[in-house]
Amino acid sequence: MTSMGDQLLQFNRGEGRLENAPFALGTYAHRPYIGDDGRPSTGWHAEFGDIDNDVRDDLFIAKGNVDQMPSNALHDPNNLLMQGADGVFVEKGESAGIATTERSRGAGLVDLNADGRLDIVVVNRRAPLEIWENATPSTGNWLAVALRGDDGNTQGVGAWVELRSNNRVQSREVTVGGGHASGQAVPLHFGLGAETLAEVRVIWPGHPPTDWFEVAAGKTVAFGPNGPIE
Repeated sequence: MTSMGDQLLQFNRGEGRLENAPFALGTYAHRPYIGDDGRPSTGWHAEFGDIDNDVRDDLFIAKGNVDQMPSNALHDPNNLLMQGADGVFVEKGESAGIATTERSRGAGLVDLNADGRLDIVVVNRRAPLEIWENATPSTGNWLAVALRGDDGNTQGVGAWVELRSNNRVQSREVTVGGGHASGQAVPLHFGLGAETLAEVRVIWPGHPPTDWFEVAAGKTVAFGPNGPIE
């Protein structure tokens, strides 16, 4: 959850109980990480995605002062928090070259050039839109899943896509929103690390789950309510 202050990550512990992530996890992003403005940050769009395809979700947060709020930082770079093998997030916005300080609002992580790496789109207030091409070298393998419904819900909104590889299951929900003034209707992206094959199934609204289907890495595969569509 973003705010004028802490950008708060909470864990769902079940039965309606949410628990704040520990500060040491590295997700609070409560002050600008470059420059000399130590006032609190103002966060807007937050989105998880596997930037380097290492099977660990990273976190992008669009930042920017409301307008000229003196209580909060005026030069507030967006965050690119990369998740390490220990589950701790480390700020890489400056080294990635995305640490601009416009008043950012909406954003999206999407593979714009179909090279298997998530790019970043940022909408700014009173400044041009920014597009950052992901040129990360030596990324892991990947797989993208696009849903094709046949009952009016043509993009499978509300469905869950599960991907199983190396005894681990990744799950993503199909939505068209999920951030500040932002939405996207694109294939769901999964990082696979060193794996070259994965198993995929889809839990469609109003349908039983599909079987698990083996799919090769490095492509976008379409799924309908009964499984892969050729």
